[in-house]
Amino acid sequence: MAKKKGKKAGFSAWLTKIKRGLKRLTRDEVIVILLLIFCFPMGLYRMWTVGLWQKRTRWAITGVICAVLFLILAPFTDPPTRQRGGITVVDATVENDTQGPAAPDNRTAVDIYVPQRTAVIIEATATPEPTIVYCNIGGQYYHAKGCKWVKPTTPSVTLTQAVNAGYNQCPDCDAPAPVVD
Repeated sequence: MAKKKGKKAGFSAWLTKIKRGLKRLTRDEVIVILLLIFCFPMGLYRMWTVGLWQKRTRWAITGVICAVLFLILAPFTDPPTRQRGGITVVDATVENDTQGPAAPDNRTAVDIYVPQRTAVIIEATATPEPTIVYCNIGGQYYHAKGCKWVKPTTPSVTLTQAVNAGYNQCPDCDAPAPVVD
């Protein structure tokens, strides 16, 4: 029982010592400690410029922060190693340069498709003029220009637009037949 009390008393004495130490911290020291924890570059700068602690303490804190940064940022992995083997030249002649893994001995020759270069000739073609027809508003037919139903105020549209709008070919004139795309 005496050992337990001694351990407990030792722990509580240590705790009270820390509490007293924390109470003695000034506002500047608390700010520097918080900056060192949450924003170490600003904390290091403030620690060295304010000069609250001894130079040995400042160097120790700077060293610890540098060591932690090194452990975080330094890669401790081995670089990948190259594997042995890979691509070897199977047959190299002027006409044929094939690369790949070595072929088995019992393999028969197989013709391989080799694309030939061909010239592509592109010629400009004229864009066809759209076929113009005339549609009366409210009507059901589209008409050619000379139809008796076409007036000077009749709107003109392309044949495709007229067919898409639901107009049919006029039975009285020579209107063009609808083109099926």
